[in-house]
Amino acid sequence: MTVERFRPRIRLRFTALYAATLLVVLLGAAFALRLAVRSALEREFEESVRASALLMRQFFRVEIAEYLSIERTLDHIAAELVFEERSIRVRRPDGMLYGAFTAPVRGVQRTFVEPVRQVTLPLEPGLAPGWLIEVTASAASVRAVQARIDYWFVVGIPGLVLLVGVAGWWLTGRTLRPVGLMANAAADIEPGSGARLPVDDPSDELGRLGLSFNALLDRLDGALSQQQRFLADAAHELRTPLARMRARVELAQLAQGDGAVSSPVVAEVHEDVIRMSRQVDELLQLARADAGDDTSPQSLLPIFLDDLAADELRRWQADATRAGMVLESTALDEAPVRAEPTLIGRLIGILLDNALRYGHRGGRVDVRVQCERNEAVLEVEDDGIGIPPADRERVFDRFYRGAEARAHRSDGSGLGLAIAAWIAERHGGSIRVDVGRASIGTLVTVRLPRRATV
Repeated sequence: MTVERFRPRIRLRFTALYAATLLVVLLGAAFALRLAVRSALEREFEESVRASALLMRQFFRVEIAEYLSIERTLDHIAAELVFEERSIRVRRPDGMLYGAFTAPVRGVQRTFVEPVRQVTLPLEPGLAPGWLIEVTASAASVRAVQARIDYWFVVGIPGLVLLVGVAGWWLTGRTLRPVGLMANAAADIEPGSGARLPVDDPSDELGRLGLSFNALLDRLDGALSQQQRFLADAAHELRTPLARMRARVELAQLAQGDGAVSSPVVAEVHEDVIRMSRQVDELLQLARADAGDDTSPQSLLPIFLDDLAADELRRWQADATRAGMVLESTALDEAPVRAEPTLIGRLIGILLDNALRYGHRGGRVDVRVQCERNEAVLEVEDDGIGIPPADRERVFDRFYRGAEARAHRSDGSGLGLAIAAWIAERHGGSIRVDVGRASIGTLVTVRLPRRATV
């Protein structure tokens, strides 16, 4: 079983959350700043328009003392005052336009780009009663300033968020680097290997987490070692009395005399002893697996998988006959592998035993050995009760037996396929359970690395 390596999902989420938070904050600040700047610009613009009207009135108050006439004073002011981006008009008391002071020809109105602002003030109530000053100005320049500010907000905020996001990705990566190292190390830790998580700084939160996890691994290794010792010792202690019991039962069967019918009780005891012996052997095999007594490269021998399969077929023919089933092989292609013959023979035996145990009387078991690219493929197919899809992954767990298997056969330890999976894994191979090719029964496929022929 492969363990998925560490992926920077937390790092991505932290960076995205950080960038999104910054974006919301910047957008809120930009919106508030835009409102404040717009209000300030419009207020300043309104004041400047009003200031133009006040300047005109003040100028009139000073000059009328010299020219004495309202019209002559206004004509003088029109020649002296020039207002940029302003249109200042003076209306008589009857509402008629007297003059536009920003146009070269009196009476010509200047056209301004929308939107425009207009301020109306009395010219000088004491000196020119009824006369009015109208100041008109375009707010396009104010809007242009606002547009430039908006442009820099639109361009600057995403750029700043992107820059901060890159910095946040880098910073989050450095912060979570110990987590990634611990995750990768945890994926490589095997039970009882003694390997532990790397701890950069034992004083920080991640360091304390690593130390706590390492302490947990120490306790688990201790409990696993005790369990392995107990399992191995119990299995070894049980093998001897079971062997003696089996021998005595077989002697009792022989002692009943030639042609005598065996006692049903003795026969049942004999079957129970055989079943218990098989379970003890399975426990010993698992104890060997847990202890790390796996197949080393030096113990792998050049063999042919098809020859081993043929040997096991002959060995199990008697069991197939007793079960009323047909055990055959439709393909035994030459398949050279490097393997430990005893273990591979055990694997094939487990698969054949399961196929015969959970098949139907009159059913068939087909064993096939073929070569595919760089793999030798062993297939054991039966037309029995099958394995539900929900149980096909769990059947390799120790002591697991599905509901249909328990209903079909009450005996069984649930250790056989676990041992088969261990043997396949120790040889660099894999094992898979599927439904049979005819959509009934069970198809077990074992793939082993193929060796080059000499």
